[in-house]
Amino acid sequence: MIASEGQNSRGWNTPRRIAIALTVTILLARLFAIPPLTDPTGAPLAPQMHLVTPLLYLIAAPVFTLWDGITMLSMSLLHDLLWGLAVLYFVSRLVVWLAAWRRSRKVRLLREIPLLAGALVLFALFLLAGALWHRPMVSLAGTGPDDMIVDFHSHTNVSHDVKGTLMSGFDAEANRRWHGRAGFDAAFITDHNTMAGWQAIPAARRLTRPLLCPGIELSVQAAHIVLLGDTAEIARAPYSGSLDSLLTLFGDASTRFGAIAIASIPEYELHYWGDLDRFVAAGIGGFEVSNAAPKANELSIVRRDSVIALARRSNLPILGVTDTHGWGATPQAWSLVSVPGWKGSRDPCGLLLARLRDGGFSAVQVVERPRVRPDDHLPRLLTPLSVIWNAWRSESWPATLSWLIWAWALSLCIERLHKSRPAAPAPR
Repeated sequence: MIASEGQNSRGWNTPRRIAIALTVTILLARLFAIPPLTDPTGAPLAPQMHLVTPLLYLIAAPVFTLWDGITMLSMSLLHDLLWGLAVLYFVSRLVVWLAAWRRSRKVRLLREIPLLAGALVLFALFLLAGALWHRPMVSLAGTGPDDMIVDFHSHTNVSHDVKGTLMSGFDAEANRRWHGRAGFDAAFITDHNTMAGWQAIPAARRLTRPLLCPGIELSVQAAHIVLLGDTAEIARAPYSGSLDSLLTLFGDASTRFGAIAIASIPEYELHYWGDLDRFVAAGIGGFEVSNAAPKANELSIVRRDSVIALARRSNLPILGVTDTHGWGATPQAWSLVSVPGWKGSRDPCGLLLARLRDGGFSAVQVVERPRVRPDDHLPRLLTPLSVIWNAWRSESWPATLSWLIWAWALSLCIERLHKSRPAAPAPR
């Protein structure tokens, strides 16, 4: 009887040890805390600026923070996440096998098949829920009375890469609701090569907050150029075929179309990194430096800082954008623009564009959340752990408390399950 109680004790004490280890690690992460919001230029943020976290997000913080952390990964890090999870899974199972072998128990390999299948199903459901559920999300608050919180690049279901997908219902009103939950005051509808999404908004709804402002994203000569403003439809052929034809678009954007041309990531980095000075000379109106699309998040800090330096020298604004196509519910960056009188204006989008044209580099302040980056110089297979560590370092104390409560609650539940099982008979 003593032997059986000892075995049972060793079994149900393991979750408690894990809970203790998690508690120590989470509190250690708080010793190396990082700001939840930063400006990529290094400029200070207003002291009252903060993130608002919905109650459901706090209650289920472990799930919500992991959804956010994974959503903000670059494409290469998403691949590394999958490989890292596979390695962690098989290492954990190997530890279990070795423990069973040390206790002279049989290792039943056939039992691993349903365990692996169950793990894959749970992970797939986690990813699907994170991608499809327009869940409560953190929002930016604490800005000045004249500040507009703006997203300069977003899509609806008239874009070719939204319609025909599981996000086919992401119309302009769904786009508005998405931005409202993230704390935006205005969002530009910049569908691929068409303005049909914005044009379908009834005139009476265009001043409903968050405001929906007009724009278009043109695919021309291996580049994606966002034009901000009511340009109507634009023929792309004259701006495709060569770099010179692309450069012509930047001048035409303001003179012919009354719009501001913005160079979008990742295309300007992938195809025109050595030509950005020519972009400026030709009349580009600004650069994205933070774009939440996984491919765009490959931009390294060194290259981002180079673009910021170029924009500063050229007195051009830099932008942080969501590039949302309706998937997920994670804002990565917000753009703040000071527009006095916008709340009572009959044309707030026009005031915003005027400020963008005239304000130069100081017109926009980009506010970003911390994320795991491809140039963090960490072993790529540790990406799953890096996501968790980054979340622990940057989240609020209420969210940290939620992690601790969940860790101990699960530990106690597992202990109760072990205690309720009949003890294994002592070996003779």
